[in-house]
Amino acid sequence: MTQAGAQMMNWFSVACELQGDWRNDIEGLGNLLSQRIPNYRNLMISYSVFTARQA
Repeated sequence: MTQAGAQMMNWFSVACELQGDWRNDIEGLGNLLSQRIPNYRNLMISYSVFTARQA
């Protein structure tokens, strides 16, 4: 397929393309990604802790 000119994508790329605008429904996509990618979940947790301290 690649030799024919198709660009190969994985589910992560497709999900991010479908999201399109990260200002809309970030929690929905964030929850999906955090269920599949543990490091992303860790990033979300550390960000929420950081922003809670700033408030």
